Amino acid sequence: MMNNKMKVALFLATTMMVGSANAYAANTSATQMKPIAAASTKSENKTASIDDQIDKLTKGLKPGQMIAYYVSDKEYNQLDKIFFTGKGFVLNKYNDYLTKAKEMKAPSLTKPTALPKGYKLKEGILYLKSPDETSALYKELEKELKAEAAEGGQSVYSKSVKVSESFSTILNYVKGKVKVSVVATYLNPSQPIGGTPVPSTNPNQKTETIQIHGVECIYTTDLKGTDHLDWVDEEQQVRYTIWAESAKSDVLSFAKKMLAD
Repeated sequence: MMNNKMKVALFLATTMMVGSANAYAANTSATQMKPIAAASTKSENKTASIDDQIDKLTKGLKPGQMIAYYVSDKEYNQLDKIFFTGKGFVLNKYNDYLTKAKEMKAPSLTKPTALPKGYKLKEGILYLKSPDETSALYKELEKELKAEAAEGGQSVYSKSVKVSESFSTILNYVKGKVKVSVVATYLNPSQPIGGTPVPSTNPNQKTETIQIHGVECIYTTDLKGTDHLDWVDEEQQVRYTIWAESAKSDVLSFAKKMLAD
C-alpha cells in the first residue's frame, strides 16, 4: 500500500506530456538550447542542419540504446553542455513489462488489482535514465566529446552510453477511443537557481485539491492541453501522474484503485 505521508509537489504537473508510444520510448533526456537572437537565413539553415544530424542519430537507435552528444556551436548550444537521447522499451505484454521494470530498477508502477470498468492495458513503456551531471561518467563523456570538438571538422559529436536503469515508466490503458496514461517518475533533487524565483501561473489551467484514501492529490483541468491528476510518494521519491482528456471520473477511479492497493 502506498504510504499516507505522500504529498503533492505543486510544480510537478507541467513537466510530462502525453504522446504516442514512440514519442515516449524515443526520449530526449535534456532540452536542446536554441538560438534566442533574431536568426538570419544563414543561421536558420545551420540550425536546421544541426537538428537534422541529431534526428538522424536518434532515429538510428534501437530499444535500450542511448547516446551522449555535444553540439560545437556557441549560438546553438549556449550553455556549452552535453545532451543525451535514448530509445526506451515499449512492451505489449504485462509480464514482460514487470520483468524489464524490475531489471532496470524502474519506479514502482503496477496494474491495479481491478481496472475501472471497460478498460484494458495497451502497453507498458520504460524511459532510459541518463547519467547525472554530477556523476563521473557524465564528466568523462563531457571531457571526451569536447576534446573531439576541439579538433574541429563537424558540428555534432556523439558517443554511445551504456545504460541499465529507467527513471520513468508508463502504463497506457484504453476504453474504446478513451486513453488513460499512468506515469511514475523518480523525483530529481532540486538544482540551485540563481536570483529570486518568480511564481508562475497558467491562465489556461485550473487546479483543485482532492483527498483520495488519505493522500492529497492535485487535479489540473487544462483548457489547452490534457487534464491530469498528480501526487507524490515522498518515501519512495516517486511522482505519479494520470493523464486523460475529458475523462475526470475515470482518472479518479484509477487513482482510487491504485491508492487502495
